[in-house]
Amino acid sequence: MRYISHRDITVASTCGLSAFLKKGVPTLCAPGMHDELLALGCIPEEDIPVEVKEGEVLVPSDAKSRYEAAVVAFEAITLRNKREELNAAGVPHAAPLAKELGWKMDGKERDLAWAKWQNEIAPA
Repeated sequence: MRYISHRDITVASTCGLSAFLKKGVPTLCAPGMHDELLALGCIPEEDIPVEVKEGEVLVPSDAKSRYEAAVVAFEAITLRNKREELNAAGVPHAAPLAKELGWKMDGKERDLAWAKWQNEIAPA
């Protein structure tokens, strides 16, 4: 994989490999150097493929993807309309929301996403 550095740097890996990276120039480096390169601020030229094993859920890292996942979960929970899944204000509890999403969303993020969903998308 090729890495790009923000400065001229020579990286000596603990596995005995080394590479010279010139500022802004993609440089081919050995896979065993990945951790050291990242620690020094070098960036992979292309996205690193993420392997998801069966049964695992990939947690979205960007706010837009997290919100889109929350919208789907909100719709599913509100359609079921089970008392134990919603609080007195009608907001989904953390446990049913986490079960629906496959990952845990904190209360503040849930409340912001819920308010946005209520104002923009929710059925009247």
